[in-house]
Amino acid sequence: MKTTKLTFVMATICLNFSYGQMIEKSPSQNQLQLFQYGFSGFKSGYKPGFRIKKEVANRGKTITVYNYTIEQLFAIAYGAGTPISKEQIVIDVAEPKKLQQIRCYKLFVPQRQIASFYTIMQQNLHMEFPDYIVTTKQRGNQIFMIITDEDA
Repeated sequence: MKTTKLTFVMATICLNFSYGQMIEKSPSQNQLQLFQYGFSGFKSGYKPGFRIKKEVANRGKTITVYNYTIEQLFAIAYGAGTPISKEQIVIDVAEPKKLQQIRCYKLFVPQRQIASFYTIMQQNLHMEFPDYIVTTKQRGNQIFMIITDEDA
């Protein structure tokens, strides 16, 4: 029990949590829903990777990403949890090195918003990294992700 509490405290310390909101479109569910997300820099002691977890008792869904590049974070969000491969990413920015910065990210979405999980993740990334525009294009059965500068 103490380990779980300590882990939660560490996650709170490691990530600067923010709260977002999304209003359901259906008038019958016109209720404000809150989701939590946070970004932080490189964390020593953690191997790069991510985990997607459905919460107990259908409370919601969480993704935790450690030590991924900004490019990789976009690839998860636009690949809807199955990252778009490096070969399917086109980077057309003035300073591509900036996309290689290592970041950590965590998102919790309540049960009612699970259908919008990756849309919320994309919105979080665009708020955190407003200098980039990300688009996807389908070519055959493959999805390509294109990252460009905001002012391009």
